[in-house]
Amino acid sequence: MGKGKGATVSVCMIVKNEESVLGRALECLDFADEIVIADTGSEDNTKEVARRFTDKVYDFEWTDDFAAARNFIFSKGSSNYLMWLDADDVVTKENSEKLSKWKENAEADVLYCLYDAAFDENGTPTFSYYRERVVRNDPRARWAGFVHECIVPFGKSEYSDIRIEHRPPSGRKKQGRNLEIYRRHLQKGARFNAREKFYYGRELIFNGFKEEGIAVINGMLAMPDAFYVNCIEGLRTVAEAEISLGKAEAAKLSYLKSFMFGEPRAGIVNGLGRLAMARNDYEEAAFWFRAALNCRDHSAEGDFERPEERALIPYLQLTVCLWRLNDFEGAKRAHKAAEAIAPNHPSVAYNRQFFD
Repeated sequence: MGKGKGATVSVCMIVKNEESVLGRALECLDFADEIVIADTGSEDNTKEVARRFTDKVYDFEWTDDFAAARNFIFSKGSSNYLMWLDADDVVTKENSEKLSKWKENAEADVLYCLYDAAFDENGTPTFSYYRERVVRNDPRARWAGFVHECIVPFGKSEYSDIRIEHRPPSGRKKQGRNLEIYRRHLQKGARFNAREKFYYGRELIFNGFKEEGIAVINGMLAMPDAFYVNCIEGLRTVAEAEISLGKAEAAKLSYLKSFMFGEPRAGIVNGLGRLAMARNDYEEAAFWFRAALNCRDHSAEGDFERPEERALIPYLQLTVCLWRLNDFEGAKRAHKAAEAIAPNHPSVAYNRQFFD
């Protein structure tokens, strides 16, 4: 583990039944000065794997509260800075070196890193967002939220180009786990704040309870502590659920309502474009897809970032719309733009027959 003249970093993890991936995560921590791990009840060889890398392995009784577990293991870190990591995360050599470099002149209280949560067939991230990844070892560094936990920012923040990759093993399913935790807390009389309602509503929708989830998210929008980014993403989730329920007009209104909370996001305007295409209104659809090309990256505000929604997706859809509008030159330009981004994409390959 690295030792530098500047800051020191304790990597803090909570784990359970992670023997298949934990070693992979721990092998890439050359920048770390200390590794501390809390096991919340493993029934496999997770703790044995952990002890190959550190002697600071603790037992923590699981209480349906991720924040409590993370705060416990943060209390065991002794370095200047504390970094959280999940067992199925990966820090590449390039990003490990960046963290070592950052340590040399660390000044921030909170370092934000990109979290790459999905990838295409070439390994390019398709779904990323900033997370508070490294924080000063300070009493203010406290986790909140029993599910989808986070650290409330404090002091000086720094956004970096350091990336952490989320690489769960194929076939792993944790569907329903978070929803069960939310429901158990509700049964105990918990009252959810706006952030908890946002995530609870999403969990309901993702687990098939769409009408209930739509109602929860719509109720969250008027709460005084609702975060505008959650309102926008929540309305996108609601609109997509409404589409799946055959409620296209309601979905359009949900997409449009998101404009009340902030600058239009590419995912929203692409959704409006798809709804217009479903009505065979290619003029309106082309308007929305062109708008998506002009949308900004809002990940530094807390958005879930899907880069293809600001480039590849609208170009692919514009290819179809402009062709249907007999603007064949415009369709060809859109196709060529998509081809430059993803030459092996199935839609790009299919469209070549019309332009080559």
